[in-house]
Amino acid sequence: MSELRRLIVRHRHVAPMVSALLAGTDAGVRILDAQGEIVLERAGAGAGEARHAVTVEGETLGWVEGGRTARGVAAVLSYAAARERDKRSLATEALERYRELSLIYDLAATIGGHTDLEPIVDTAVAELSRLPNDARGFLLLADTDGSLHPPGGIETGDGPVSAGRVGAGIVGSVVASGSAEVVEDIASDPRASDAERRAATVVAAPLRADDRTIGVVGATGTGGAFRAADLKVVTAIAALAGPAIGRALTAGTATVPGANR
Repeated sequence: MSELRRLIVRHRHVAPMVSALLAGTDAGVRILDAQGEIVLERAGAGAGEARHAVTVEGETLGWVEGGRTARGVAAVLSYAAARERDKRSLATEALERYRELSLIYDLAATIGGHTDLEPIVDTAVAELSRLPNDARGFLLLADTDGSLHPPGGIETGDGPVSAGRVGAGIVGSVVASGSAEVVEDIASDPRASDAERRAATVVAAPLRADDRTIGVVGATGTGGAFRAADLKVVTAIAALAGPAIGRALTAGTATVPGANR
C-alpha cells in the first residue's frame, strides 16, 4: 500500500479533513498515488483541470487533480503526510533510546561483574556481532609499537578486521583521532585497508581507560550500511568496555603489550 493511500484510508483524521474541504462545493477531485493509481475520486465540476503534487521533504507521494479546490486538498495532504513522518521519526528515536538504555544496563551488569579480561572481551564482541547487516564484531588493543591486535590469546571473531595499526586504515584512524566513526560505504573511503575492503561497511569507537586510548571496538558488515543508530550502540559498548578492560589490565589479570600506550 502506498504511503498516500495508507494516509487517506487508515488515518482517522485525514479523510474527514478532505471531506470538510470538499463540503459545500461541487468541485471534482481525483487523488492519485506516486504510481498513478487512483486513491480517491469525486465527480464534479473542474475535474482534471490541473495537477498539484503532494510532497514531503522533496519527495512526491502523489497528485491531486482538479480545479482550485484541488490545490487546497494537496496542501492539506502534504501537511498531514509531513506530520505522520515526524511522528514515525519520534517513535523510531524513542525505540533507539530504549535500545541504548537497555543495552547499557545489561552490559553494565554483565561486564561490571567481571575482573578477568576474557569475559569482558567476549561480552563486548558478542554484543557488537548482534548489530544488523551480518555484523562481525572486533576488539583490538594498541601495542607500544602502534600495532593493533586482539588481546593475547583471546578469540575476538572471524571478521576481516583482526589486526591493524594506529593511524592506518579506517579503524586505525579512529584510534588516532579518538573519535567514533561510521563509514557506510568502505569502497568509497580512500583510508580503507585491504582487509577492511573485504566488508561493505564499518562502525568503530575508541576504547578509553583513564583518559587514554587503549584500543578500538567495532563491527564490519556485508548486508547493508551501518547508520548513526548503530554508531550510538558501538559508542555505548566502548564506554563500558574500555574502563573494564583498563581495570583488568591494571589488576594484572592479563598481560597485554601496549596497555599503557
